[in-house]
Amino acid sequence: MMLNTASQIHFDQVHRRFPEQCWEHVGVTSGEVVDLLGSIVPLGIWRLDIATGLVFWSEDAARIHGMEATNGSVSLAKILTCYHPEDVAVIEALLESATTRRNGFRFVMRVKGGSGSYRLIAVAGRYRADNDGELIGYCHEYQDMVRAVVLEGEAP
Repeated sequence: MMLNTASQIHFDQVHRRFPEQCWEHVGVTSGEVVDLLGSIVPLGIWRLDIATGLVFWSEDAARIHGMEATNGSVSLAKILTCYHPEDVAVIEALLESATTRRNGFRFVMRVKGGSGSYRLIAVAGRYRADNDGELIGYCHEYQDMVRAVVLEGEAP
């Protein structure tokens, strides 16, 4: 399902999962893959404990959302204040759907910048049945990803 809002922001629920790839024959670890992806743009990793509403996230995930990095948890309610008010209900609906339907999701939404203007970030996540149910995912600055791809493709 995809929704185009008046602001041209979109999301979709992801019912499919791409097959897990075997990297053993390549000789690259999962940690190295994350490091490689993070060398393109800041890549935030997060986990939401559904029962408590607490989010545990990486330093880059906090920075992407314009918040101070912390070793502890942050409430989902506090994180949602970073988003444009028109986008919050959509995000809440996606998280609720992922929790009840046990599926995945992805979206591009607006987050407050330091000057009070908004910038786009991309977020993807999925339900994980371990530990009484959690949502896990990643985020990155959407505009930076687009710029990074263009710059990587340019001639030196």
